[in-house]
Amino acid sequence: MDITYQLMIPALQKLVEFTHSYGLSIILLTVAVRIIVWPLVSASTKSMQKMQLLQPRMKLIQERYKGDPEMLQKKVMEFYAKNKANPLGGCLPMLVQLPILFALFGTFNGPPFGDKPIDVKVTVVEAKDASKVHRAETSGNNSPYVSPEGVLSKVIVFPGESTVLVGDSIDFGTRATEGKLPEDFKPLWVMKFGGNFATPTQGVIDQTGHAVFAVPGEFHVEGVVHGIAKRDSFLFINSLGKTATGLDLLKPQNFDLVFLIIAFGASMFLSSKLTMAKQNPEDMDESQRVTQDTMKYMPIAMSVSFFFIPLPTGVYLYMVVSNLFQTAQTWLVMRTPPEPLIDPDGFDSAAMTASPITPKSGPGNGPNSGKKEAPRTIDVTPSEPKNGSSKDEGGTIKFGQADKVGETIDAGKSKKKKKKQ
Repeated sequence: MDITYQLMIPALQKLVEFTHSYGLSIILLTVAVRIIVWPLVSASTKSMQKMQLLQPRMKLIQERYKGDPEMLQKKVMEFYAKNKANPLGGCLPMLVQLPILFALFGTFNGPPFGDKPIDVKVTVVEAKDASKVHRAETSGNNSPYVSPEGVLSKVIVFPGESTVLVGDSIDFGTRATEGKLPEDFKPLWVMKFGGNFATPTQGVIDQTGHAVFAVPGEFHVEGVVHGIAKRDSFLFINSLGKTATGLDLLKPQNFDLVFLIIAFGASMFLSSKLTMAKQNPEDMDESQRVTQDTMKYMPIAMSVSFFFIPLPTGVYLYMVVSNLFQTAQTWLVMRTPPEPLIDPDGFDSAAMTASPITPKSGPGNGPNSGKKEAPRTIDVTPSEPKNGSSKDEGGTIKFGQADKVGETIDAGKSKKKKKKQ
């Protein structure tokens, strides 16, 4: 299904009929799509939030069972299961919404807001390769077209990819595979050779689509479909289909583009800041620190790249509105108290401390070998007190430290040695 052609552009045109403004329709369509994907964004953000809250506990588990990889994996899985957490839980909702957002991006990156070329490759060969001559019926790609009356159609170029002899000519044309083109529809015909516009000595094409190829090589003929709304203005934007890059952005007529690019970076940074707000650097591992740094600097990198990528102003308007709406979504989700966490077994949730578990070792080989145990008391409850022992009011008999490390004290047989007279 072509979401852009069959869903997004028709929805946009319905909004235009109601608002009589392509700029306002961009905002309304963007907000509508963001509302539709709200459950996906919410699920993704909540999953990310829970993983951040689990991180301190995860570090404790990793520290405690670092000497036993098998037990570590088991405890980690149990911990995730108890808290109904999934490290990949935030990825699936993001992947599901991407086709919708890409379709929305495509809606504003071509007709009716910008021009879109339909490309046909033409290979010109000499007479000795005459057996290679052929012509495909139609072009492999297409473009939507919205007429001034709001009628939507899908345009292709014919013939398609071709191989011709030097000096041959082709008459190119356009037709609609879906919808209906107005009788006065005329694309802009362009011929390119070696990545540049063809010179008259290489080949020529007129605006009726008649092309002549004078030298061997690879040509590209483009039928450019116009965007009818590219010159529409909205608020401070003087042209929704305008593109500018590099030094052209310093011209006063392009300051609206500069403002939108900066607003895009600022809104993206704010959204990222809210997402990472509750993470303590001390609780993050190296990969998480890299992720956080990436999220910090990504808005700057993308904003700078847009100074060199020609996109219609309508696309920037969409991206700014989308980012602002997503920031509001993130703020609402992150301020909602998360579900109480279930601490892993053997951990004190208040102190959040635990003793490390080390690999099993034989006598004299453990980490505490050669060390004398600290004094300890053993409580037993015999039928009557033995010699050399003392009994407290509760009937508990307390013995002193064992003479040797590892010595077993038998409550019924051990006697305290008499002092020498």
